[in-house]
Amino acid sequence: MESTIYKKNYPNWDYEEIINEIEIFLKIYEKRPISNNKGGMKFPHAFGLYFILKKINPSLVIESGVFKGQSTWIIENTLPNAEIICLDIDLSKREYISKKAKYSNLDFKFQDLSKIPENTLVLFDDHVNHLNRIKEAYFFGIKNIILDDNYKSNSGDFQTIKQSFEKYSFNHQLKITSIFKTLFFFVKLLSKKIFVKKFNAHKELNFITNRIRDHSLNKNEFKNIDKIIKTYYEFPPIIPQNSNTEVPLLDQANEQLKDYLNELSVYNHLTFIELK
Repeated sequence: MESTIYKKNYPNWDYEEIINEIEIFLKIYEKRPISNNKGGMKFPHAFGLYFILKKINPSLVIESGVFKGQSTWIIENTLPNAEIICLDIDLSKREYISKKAKYSNLDFKFQDLSKIPENTLVLFDDHVNHLNRIKEAYFFGIKNIILDDNYKSNSGDFQTIKQSFEKYSFNHQLKITSIFKTLFFFVKLLSKKIFVKKFNAHKELNFITNRIRDHSLNKNEFKNIDKIIKTYYEFPPIIPQNSNTEVPLLDQANEQLKDYLNELSVYNHLTFIELK
């Protein structure tokens, strides 16, 4: 396994410029609607999302993976003039619901994106195989991508582009409750297939596939994905983290960040990709 970071045509964003934005973002983040966003986006990724959105300034942002809605709030407060489409197969967990965003429980690949602006950006925070998501975005003509959890090898719960660069195949270790739930869904699908005339199992199979996220990396997969990537940039952590990360923005948390020390340790390689 390689330990180096995949780098390609980094954008012209220097550390001083990024650090100067932290103070501005703090004033926004203090007003966030969800103070405890356990399981969702924390300060380092929220700040990375904010900074990249400001730099790219897309007309339309598609958010795939909504959860409680904190990132939706960040998007609309960073880009008040942008359109927002929020996608999640389970929208019941939302605590913040935007009056501006359009919501859908259809998976990203099933959306009608035939008439979207050229400078559309998609945020993938849905824990679906990055290789598939990048290919889907490319199919839709979407060039700007943010990957929220771009886990390194031996971590995370799905196949990421970072793992693929490291030649790592993700093997999903299921909990017993998840196994029985998946079995229930599969038996239900088979029953419909047997007893319901002309039943088409495509969407249900997609749902089950997303529950069991194993991926066996083919030796050519990363090379083919690399061919359509123009820019690959892992947003730096704010304070020092574990190995295989970019150089942190700060040596340690300053006085302004003292209230967010617990959140600053949560860093999973938020990544910006521009496709050709």
